Amino acid sequence: MTKRMMIEVRGKSKSWLFHFDGDTSHLDEWRSDGLEINVIENSIPAWIVQLGVARVWCFLQDLFNFKNPWRK
Repeated sequence: MTKRMMIEVRGKSKSWLFHFDGDTSHLDEWRSDGLEINVIENSIPAWIVQLGVARVWCFLQDLFNFKNPWRK
């Protein structure tokens, strides 16, 4: 199954995050090889965060995408 993911690449002075669409069946293999990869569950615009309603946004986004909004 393909999902939106993010990989962290650490440089000498900064860390960089890159988004990509990847197959979740390879996730364990990538992590065991030392890659820092996370699955992106929700995307939140900056203006939503500034308004302080990020939790409400994620709840509604989960409902819209037919996910369980009460998961942890």
